[in-house]
Amino acid sequence: MHFSKRLEDDEEYQIIECTKLDNNILVYKQKLDENQHYLLKLKNNQCAVLFEKGQIYDLVKEEGIYTIKTEPNSSFPEELNDYKIKNNQDQLCILFFNLNIITHNKIYLKKKFMNHFQGEGMFEFQIEQPIKLFNKVIQVRSYYSREELLEQIRERITKIVTLFIKEHPEEYKIKEEAIRSSINIFKEYGIKIVGWNINHIQLKKS
Repeated sequence: MHFSKRLEDDEEYQIIECTKLDNNILVYKQKLDENQHYLLKLKNNQCAVLFEKGQIYDLVKEEGIYTIKTEPNSSFPEELNDYKIKNNQDQLCILFFNLNIITHNKIYLKKKFMNHFQGEGMFEFQIEQPIKLFNKVIQVRSYYSREELLEQIRERITKIVTLFIKEHPEEYKIKEEAIRSSINIFKEYGIKIVGWNINHIQLKKS
């Protein structure tokens, strides 16, 4: 089973497209009827993943019109076979991923660890590898919101700052570069941090 740009003249297609993705919705699931023929209209900065019963069958990122073919996907990357969900019985569906830059994400840092530190700012991020995000935190659900992911990102940033304070207890101000040097940790989520606006984090001794 796979996506194809080849249309059959004698088929009647039901058009399917995702209009649910915005700055708040990162992933949306669209259920499919196996007996229906579909015409997928994939928009710019969207990714579509074809999924059924724990198995990923195909993935497309290029804007365009696709049909769903039932024959095996001869060009399917072998590494995607590692992304399976055991004991999953979800019927055939398409998972739409939002590949736009997600903006206006606030971050508030406040932690008590030998010393008190606090800070705030804004950052932007983008889903760079949808399958990693799918495997790490999403799996299969009706939709996945920005706020759910933000909580995990905030938690990880707080841990990064806590570790920096532990290793540099004499510092009273942590610059943005100190966080940026550890930001590659989000690659395991398939997330790319593309913009920061954190002036500094203040540290006060107890």
